Amino acid sequence: MTEITDTPVADTETEPDTETPRRTRTGRSGGHSHARRGSGAPKGGLLGWLAGRSGGVRAAIIIGAVVVLLLLVVVGVEVGFSTGRVHPGVSVAGVAVGGMTQQEAAIAIESGIAPLLAEPVAVTASGQEWQVTAAQVGASVDASALASQAYSIGRGDDVLAALGARAGAWFGRERLALAVGADESLMSAFLLDATQAVGTPPVDASVDVSGTSVTLVPPKEGTGIDTGAARTAILTAFGSDQRSVTLDLTTRAAAISEDGARAAYDVARQMVSAPCTLTYDKKKWDVPAATIGGWLAFRPAADPTSSVSTSATVLECYLDSAEVSATVVPLVKEIGKLAKDATFKVSSGKVSIVPSQDGLGLDAEDLATTLLQTLGGTGQRVVALPMKRVEAAMTTEKARTLGITERLSTFTTTYASSNKPRVNNIHLLADALDGTLLAPGQVFSFNETIGQRTAEKGYQEANAIVNGKLVPQLGGGICQIGSTIFNTVFFSGFPVTERHNHSIYISHYPKGRDATVSWGGPDFKFQNDSNTWVLVSTAYTNSSVTVSLYGTDPGYKVTYQTGAFTNMVPYSVREIKDPKLPKGTKIVDEKGTSGRSIIVTRIVKKDGKTIRTDTFKSTYKATEEVVRVGTKIVPSTPATTTP
Repeated sequence: MTEITDTPVADTETEPDTETPRRTRTGRSGGHSHARRGSGAPKGGLLGWLAGRSGGVRAAIIIGAVVVLLLLVVVGVEVGFSTGRVHPGVSVAGVAVGGMTQQEAAIAIESGIAPLLAEPVAVTASGQEWQVTAAQVGASVDASALASQAYSIGRGDDVLAALGARAGAWFGRERLALAVGADESLMSAFLLDATQAVGTPPVDASVDVSGTSVTLVPPKEGTGIDTGAARTAILTAFGSDQRSVTLDLTTRAAAISEDGARAAYDVARQMVSAPCTLTYDKKKWDVPAATIGGWLAFRPAADPTSSVSTSATVLECYLDSAEVSATVVPLVKEIGKLAKDATFKVSSGKVSIVPSQDGLGLDAEDLATTLLQTLGGTGQRVVALPMKRVEAAMTTEKARTLGITERLSTFTTTYASSNKPRVNNIHLLADALDGTLLAPGQVFSFNETIGQRTAEKGYQEANAIVNGKLVPQLGGGICQIGSTIFNTVFFSGFPVTERHNHSIYISHYPKGRDATVSWGGPDFKFQNDSNTWVLVSTAYTNSSVTVSLYGTDPGYKVTYQTGAFTNMVPYSVREIKDPKLPKGTKIVDEKGTSGRSIIVTRIVKKDGKTIRTDTFKSTYKATEEVVRVGTKIVPSTPATTTP
């Protein structure tokens, strides 16, 4: 194979072998003579001269090209190195993040500023100091946002600006400051507490009314912390090594000036300037000016003359409709009529609705508005009473929607009719319980429903079990009702959420199915877990009380098992010598009862499936029997002889 080589081509014009002699002052030279050329012109004529002159330019161009090439290489290398990463040399609050991805930068920033945020800031105002932690005001830094901001350096749309930023970063000039944010609700709460601790709130101008005397009370300036400046200073301190902040108090002007309260003052004076008359049909009632003064009230309002929507800047006089109603309703009670709620009537296990009745009542709000307009003017001070129909809280229509249609369960217990105070209490308790309505899901509480048993309600003292003994107590007999409603709920299948047995066994209640309650102590509770309302109904005689539940049958089937008495503890007998009784005589003052335990299990089924199994365990204490024993010696009577 023939090898081909490139051979350089020789120039067509060659240089002479010898140098051209230098010219003399006369223009002659030694050796060969040459023709004169133009002064300073290179050989080759004008083209040669131009070629000589362009040599320096070419060198400059070449040097510039090399420099540009080197810059491009450097930029290329730098771009390649920082692709997807923060430009080298960038830092955030002293944390170097150059060369990191945004995620790495965010982690580094989070870690680097943690010591700053961990140290509290000492805040001082008016001699008081608080050590404020970052958690207390919600101080935090968005590390991801700062990392994104750092990544954007040198990546703008302006190429020259981007290159300048990159160059600046190489020399450490791209340093981002730390921006600390706060939870505004926490910061506001702290600043409010601080202001209340060291400042004094301003007092708005007000109007004081006493009878027919009306006084305009001027405002007072207050002092407080400039919350905007305080917020900035505290957050700046969290982002720096300067960990103390001193807050100055500023003057706080009242929102309502004396001029802002003057219109309300003028209205109030006019309102109490004379009495007024209320009328309805042919009836009328005179109201003294001092009474009108008791109706007046004042509130902040926006200035109605201002075209700018601002916060409250004036004081407004108005009539308190509740105060007006409290005065006028008793005054005109003969023209009103109370509304009657719909009620439920039960008879022989059937339930029916007694319809509601609308009432006629005073429209207190309308009256207050009319009185303000009339009494604030200069005309006659006579106002016709506005009346309105008052709908019952429980209307007939609403009662029909409650689902109270049938009896769910009922239970009756008996008692001695001879104990009049106890019978009285049982009847009062039954009346308080009767008509109670339970919403779906609601929990019934015996104590909350009945309330405290007091003499003012008509309760009398009767025997009750206290610490295992029968003692007279106001409201004695309450456990008769408690045990009766417990058994009613027991057979309804509803969940029993609280039940307590008596401390001693009482034989006239079903075994293990008694319930004790007391105000401030044990309670009885159950839940209406059906989808409709439940009505609690009661009925009584002088010797029995019945509690029934009405609603919509949830389909519960109840069975139960009563266990045998266990843990039997015999009662002890204590004898007391009685010198007034003949020797050998014994009288039982307090009958003893044996201690025992018993378990009653209730099984509740629905659609053949067991949905609830309840175990009611009762433990009764033994109580001693107290017997009086006679010690009196009775002399025998001697026999007499009849002559």
